[in-house]
Amino acid sequence: MRKRNRNIIIVTLILLLVILIYSISNSIKSNKSDTKSESLDLLKNSDRDAAIAPGEKKVSDKDRIEILYSDSYDNIRYCESLFGKWKYLFEIFTMNKALINNKEELNEEGLTQLTEKIKNVKGVFRLGNVDALVEDFGDLIKSQCNFYKIDWRLILALIHQESLFNPEAESHAGAFGLMQIMPRTGSGLQNELQLEETRTPKNNLIAGIYYYATLVADFEFAGEDKFKFALAAYNAGLGRVVDVMTIAYYYGKDYKKWDDVKDYYPMLSSKQDSIHALVWPKTKRPPSGTLDNWREPYNYVYNVIFYYGEYKKYFESNLKEEKPKKQKTKKSKNKK
Repeated sequence: MRKRNRNIIIVTLILLLVILIYSISNSIKSNKSDTKSESLDLLKNSDRDAAIAPGEKKVSDKDRIEILYSDSYDNIRYCESLFGKWKYLFEIFTMNKALINNKEELNEEGLTQLTEKIKNVKGVFRLGNVDALVEDFGDLIKSQCNFYKIDWRLILALIHQESLFNPEAESHAGAFGLMQIMPRTGSGLQNELQLEETRTPKNNLIAGIYYYATLVADFEFAGEDKFKFALAAYNAGLGRVVDVMTIAYYYGKDYKKWDDVKDYYPMLSSKQDSIHALVWPKTKRPPSGTLDNWREPYNYVYNVIFYYGEYKKYFESNLKEEKPKKQKTKKSKNKK
């Protein structure tokens, strides 16, 4: 009897233990299911793909997703702020830190090596839509260039660089048309040339060619390099060119030669304040301000001159080549 009661008690305890284990197991499964369901709901409500990197520390699905979304939101907000300030984003994509050692100040000795590093990859010529431009406005461009004694093929190259022959092209800064004339510059040219506007292709060309011709005249003292200096001024302003000429002159270079001057464009960077203090001891800065994106005018001139050389192969010059004058020889008379 006692043995029977003992067996009943043991069986009962076993049953209670099984029930307890079963209940705990179901509770754990239920919790896991709820967590998984909640995680899936979070993923379904999201428009982004979740990508979770493995880590040593175990983290629940819920915590992992919250961390992911928090980090993603921070990154998105950072990118949006960069696009709000596009020029900083542009600098990030274009700045090659390998070009300049930030720990060392850029000096004259490093210019030659730096110049070699930033040289463009060998140019690839694409004719583009130049034929349509020549058909519509070729005679106008030639007549304007004849008046200013400028090779019209150089203007074609300039237009290619500025607008890719698109008369409706407009930059973020408001530069408009084939010649990409800035609004303030266009307003001045409009009054000076007595034009109704400078936005139509015809007037844009008249005003742009005139403006470039005035820049060429400003650099008349530079001989044939006046065209290159004028291109740099057309791109980044006359004052910038004068500033870099001044730096080149300070280092004993010929400020009238483009090949000598262009290598000193890096010294217009805001990082070169110690050099600015030497060249301009009173103001300690370039009169026209610093230029961190100095590569733009440097490469601008290179690209225009490259296309100018290619267009010479396709179109005849508008300028009549001066024939060399024959030297008159004096005949000596023999006196008897």
